[in-house]
Amino acid sequence: MKKYRHFDEEFKRDLVARIDSGTLTASQACREHTLSPSLVDRWKRQIHDGTLRSKPSAREKQLERELEHYKKKVGELSMQVDLLKKIKEFSASMRKSNGYVVTGKPTVPSRKGAK
Repeated sequence: MKKYRHFDEEFKRDLVARIDSGTLTASQACREHTLSPSLVDRWKRQIHDGTLRSKPSAREKQLERELEHYKKKVGELSMQVDLLKKIKEFSASMRKSNGYVVTGKPTVPSRKGAK
């Protein structure tokens, strides 16, 4: 199985800057670092287009997952707080109402005789 090499974004930018300044040709850079010319061309295109991005490390990925977890938790807790505020407002409005309690029909049988 082939082992792939990984290059830092700083290395890529430095190499392309040296090629662009003329201190090093693309073919010399390829020979010096055993790189393919198409790879160097791709790096140049990405840097000039502004699309060169470094990949996040394992720690950054873990932090992103934790951030998403905490965002979800904050959302749940804010919903609970909003619900508790509504309950508080509702109970306060019920206390301010006229105070009458509405009940159903009385369950005590009438004293009148049956017909």
